[in-house]
Amino acid sequence: MDISSMAGVATVTNTMAGSKTSNDTSAASLNQALDTQAQQASEQVDQSLTPQQAPQEPSSTRGLPENVGRNINVTA
Repeated sequence: MDISSMAGVATVTNTMAGSKTSNDTSAASLNQALDTQAQQASEQVDQSLTPQQAPQEPSSTRGLPENVGRNINVTA
């Protein structure tokens, strides 16, 4: 075998090993990002499913009958 062909094989092997490491790192980063996104989506769904507090009536209309203080007559 020729030495130059051995050097070529070594270069290809090193390049392939570096690419595998790079691909493994990229895959790990992608999996971590997907896990984080899934967790945040789950939290948002949980928050949207929790019952909301009813809005408080303004203090100016508290204690008044339902038909008083709700509408403004603009056609006078």
